[in-house]
Parts: sequence; C-alpha cells; structure tokens
Amino acid sequence: MGAAREATRPDRGRGPTLRTRLTLVYTGVFALGGVLLLGANYLVAATSLRDRGLRLATTIDAVAREGEEVYPTEPAQPAERLETWSQTQELSGSAEPAALLVGGYQDGVLSDMLVNSVLALVAITLLAAAAGWLIAGRPMRRLHWVTETARTLSEHDLHSRLGLTGPDDEFRELGDTFDAMLSRLERAFDSQRRFVANASHELRTPLAVQRAALEVPLAQDRVPDDLRPAFRRALDSVGRSESLISGLLLLARSDRGLAATEEVDLAAIVREAVDRHGDEARREDVELRVDAAPARVRGDAVLLEHLVRNLVENAVRYNRPGGWVEVRLRAAHGRTVVKVTNTGAEVADPDALFEPFHRGDEARLHGARSGSGLGLSIVRSIALAHGAAAAARARPGGGLVVTVGFAGP
Repeated sequence: MGAAREATRPDRGRGPTLRTRLTLVYTGVFALGGVLLLGANYLVAATSLRDRGLRLATTIDAVAREGEEVYPTEPAQPAERLETWSQTQELSGSAEPAALLVGGYQDGVLSDMLVNSVLALVAITLLAAAAGWLIAGRPMRRLHWVTETARTLSEHDLHSRLGLTGPDDEFRELGDTFDAMLSRLERAFDSQRRFVANASHELRTPLAVQRAALEVPLAQDRVPDDLRPAFRRALDSVGRSESLISGLLLLARSDRGLAATEEVDLAAIVREAVDRHGDEARREDVELRVDAAPARVRGDAVLLEHLVRNLVENAVRYNRPGGWVEVRLRAAHGRTVVKVTNTGAEVADPDALFEPFHRGDEARLHGARSGSGLGLSIVRSIALAHGAAAAARARPGGGLVVTVGFAGP
C-alpha cells in the first residue's frame, strides 16, 4: 500500500463520461418534447386554418357569383377588402376558385411556421444542451473530488477527510460514507502499528536475557569446547532477532509520521554513513565512493540517519567481490536527491524490494549475508514520513540504483 500514491490510472478504453451521458439525456428529452410540441402546434394550426379557410372561401365564392352584399361580423376593413377583391376578379375575368387561393395561403402559412419553428427548436435545443452540461457539471465536481482522493490515498494519510459540502443529496451521503470508511481504516492501521511496536518492544527484554545468558559463560570461559559452536550459533540467532525487532520498531515509528521536524544537514549524515561502512566494504572487496554536495532538509535526524545507513548497508551487502558502491547527494531547483548505485546480481523486480521481508531472488541472495528484509521497507517508510519519494531500478549489467527525492527545506 505504500506505493498507492504512485499508482497510475489504468490505460483502457473508456466510454462517454457520466457528465456527457447526463447532458445527452437532458438534450434528448428536451428535443423530444420540443418535437412533440411542434407537431401538436402544427396540427392545431393546420386544422384551424382549414376550417376558417373553408368558411372564407365559401363566402368569397357567394359574393363573386351573386353580387350579394355581405355584412360580415368581422371589422369593416377586411370585409371591404374582400368585396373589392371580388369585384376586381369579376371585372378582370381571371377569377380563380376561392378555395384554391385560400389553400395556397394556408400552405404558405404552415410552411413558414414549420421552418421557423424548426430553426427555433434547433437553437433552443443547443442552448438546452449547454445548460444541461453546466447543470450536470456541478454535482460531478464533488464526485471527481471523491475519485481523486480515493486514487491518491495511502496508509500514511488516512487522517485526510473529504468533508463534502453542498446540498444533502446522494453525493453528500457518498462523501460521508467515504469519510466514515477512512476513519475505520485509520483505527485499524493504528491498532496494527501499536501492536507491532508493543510486541517488538516486549520481545527485546527476553532477547537481552538470552544474549546475556550466552555471552557471560563464553566470556568467563565456562563453556566446554564441544558446545562453543552451538553457543556461537545461538548468539548469532539472537543477534539476528534483535536486528529484526529493531527494524520493526523503526518501521512502526516511521509509519506513525513525524512528531516534530528540524533542519538537518543531510550531507553530514551521508558522509558519516559511508565512513561507518568503510571497513565492511573493504572486507567485502567493494569500493565505496561518495560525492555529497551541501544539502539541508527538514525532518527527523535519527530517521534520516537510518534511511541513509540502510541504503549504504544494502548496497554493500548485496554486491560482489571487486564491485563498487557510489553514493551521490545533490540539491537543485528546490529538490534534494540521494542516489545510491551499486554493482551486483541482476534484479528482476526492483520495486518489490520495498516490500517488508522481501530480500530478492536467488541470484541477488547468492553469497550475501542474510538480513531481515526490512532495509528498503524502512527506507520507503521514512521517505514517505518526510514527504519524499523512494524509487529503485535495475542497473544495466547487474546491481541496483536507488533514489530518494526530498522537497526543499
């Protein structure tokens, strides 16, 4: 879970987003309603024009044939226009059937109404689509916030909460449920860390007693010669157990985060760690080089010392005779980077080395002294506690390149 923050979104084909689908639904419903309304208006207008047109055509035909004076109930002006039109048609001798003329008038009115209504419907539908996109976007922003938070969370920042605001709707309920889940996970992880720390602390006392029970007879030369190898093996086993417990305590401490920070001279820590492992490197026939530029970071000096020491110790331990280790420290552009490169066996999966109790494949372990398998796990845990990123990659030709990047002080 320590690498959860570094996980990337899976690269797979995706359909339209929920916001796009909601916008299409809004637009489709609006367009369908507009088409139905347009059709109903068209039918009503066509029926009304047909009925009124028939009555008008009948009246005009009667006036034109019989020359009767008609006193319509309509205002005087339209009646006068109809009478003048009738008389004009009779004098010209080119009168057409009134029904044909009225029908053409009806068709023109309906055609104009249909075209203008369709254009208006298209324009309003586009406006409705834009409005639907904006309306769908407001609740989607809260959903995106839940998604981004879930994607970036790890066991080191379970104290974070969404705290969604806004109307008391389904999205608010989702955010509150997510916050409650984070609270339960935080309690579970804290309980696990306390158990590891307490169990490791309690185990140190019986191991100290066992070490004393083995060392005192050996120091006083009260152990028979035939039992000395067994005592030595038991003493080595106690030493490995103590190393494992110390690593677990350190891992539990770094997982809890930093209680207080100070400005630390990281260059001095790097040089001290290299000096500490100088004799061991010479015994292993490994050349140990250091190139540390001045750099200061904010953090816990003791944890940072363990971080650098574990990096150098692993690089020397998992090496080969005649190999080399290079430790570089650089600070530039507001970022401080510790880079440890070493020769050694081929590494198939470098990132898996950060998992607790994972010591690599057989090629890496061949000829190396046994360890607890917590070295790089502690490195990553301390790095995350300092807001840094730890990464490893295989070196061409064998070996490993481990980098730890810190933000500026």
